[in-house]
Order: sequence, then C-alpha cells, then structure tokens
Amino acid sequence: MEPTALELAARFVAALYFGTNGRPGVFLGIGACAGIRGARDIDLAVHAAERAGFIVVHVDEPLAMLTSKGREAARSR
Repeated sequence: MEPTALELAARFVAALYFGTNGRPGVFLGIGACAGIRGARDIDLAVHAAERAGFIVVHVDEPLAMLTSKGREAARSR
C-alpha cells in the first residue's frame, strides 16, 4: 500500500527536524531529507507539510525550514 500524503509529510517533517537538529531558522535541502524516494512522493510530502503549516519552502532554492508548529509536531512524535 502506498503511503498517504499525510504519512509522507510526517516522514518529511521528522527528517527535516533530524537534519537540522531541531534548530529554528535553519533551511535544509529538500532532497536531503531521508525516508522519501521519488519526485512524486517528495512533492506530495512537501505540499502537505506546507499546507499544514509545518514548513516554509525557500522561494528561490529547493530548501525547506520547519516552522515552530513543525518543530513541535516533530518533537511530539
């Protein structure tokens, strides 16, 4: 069974939290977040996480940063 967009977003947020050591204001390359393979799944994960308010995506580069809501969600996981 394929993971849902919400499951992919949760994986992405967790990987982003791990990759940034939970530090606020730190961007990480979207492709560097482990646990998600394939452009389609990455796209679903990023869009779902962004819609939920867990991440901010850099305008000019493929980078993402956790919001305070995203850091809290990752910590409580």
